[in-house]
Amino acid sequence: MGRSNQWRRESFIPFNFLQNELARVLEDYFQPEGRGGGQSPPTDLEPSGWSPLIDVYEAPEDTIVVAEIPGVDPTKIELSISGNLLILRGVKEIGELPEAQLQVRERRFGTFLRQVMVPGDVDFDAAQADAKNGVLTVRMPKRRAAQPRTIPIRPS
Repeated sequence: MGRSNQWRRESFIPFNFLQNELARVLEDYFQPEGRGGGQSPPTDLEPSGWSPLIDVYEAPEDTIVVAEIPGVDPTKIELSISGNLLILRGVKEIGELPEAQLQVRERRFGTFLRQVMVPGDVDFDAAQADAKNGVLTVRMPKRRAAQPRTIPIRPS
């Protein structure tokens, strides 16, 4: 009995996703004009052992970046800004391990690095970050645009 076409199409979905994600990453890295302000690609990239998963939300008043950092001491996290790039860098310590032979290791340890492009209308000076229960939340308020107003005319 032959396999269904649906099964064959679904088996390629992870590869298509990986290919699209790799193409996006390379395009973001090598296309400086796509970075806003004509910035050149970052040259201070360090090798990292893992990369935290993130969500980026855009609300009317602010941009919010939420990163999963389970088991990471918040004092071991460095947040910085380079142009419109929010950079999360840090270390997840191994900690104390049992005195036994390791059978399976799925948890990740060591240095991490994650870079996130954020809109240019963000006020980085007013940004705030909180870490709670293994989740880092960075709130970056948007700059206030000039509010429309009327200009009174004085009689001459």
